[in-house]
Amino acid sequence: MPSVGETGRGLRDRPLGKALILVVALLAAVLVARSCGKVDAELSREDAIATAKDVVEFEPNLVQVRLMKRGLQSNSFWAVSLSVQRPDGRLENVTVVVVDARSGEIAEIRKSAD
Repeated sequence: MPSVGETGRGLRDRPLGKALILVVALLAAVLVARSCGKVDAELSREDAIATAKDVVEFEPNLVQVRLMKRGLQSNSFWAVSLSVQRPDGRLENVTVVVVDARSGEIAEIRKSAD
């Protein structure tokens, strides 16, 4: 029993309190991890490829696609790499078209110097 001037143990000092704090912290960590891992792409991979092919002036025979996050708000973008692979294995017309995965707008076009 606490004497005059002393108080009882606080909730955080009790074993049950420590367990509750741990459970709340783990739950918060799981919620944050799940929200950070969300992919908010509304534009499909196939639509991004079609959009990218519309802006190049060649018929690619090699297509590579990657969904990436950019910016402080982690907006999703499709990076579509289009190129022509020659029989000897060399690549020509390498072009990367970055397509906004939400709006479908082209954010950037990068062409290689052949």
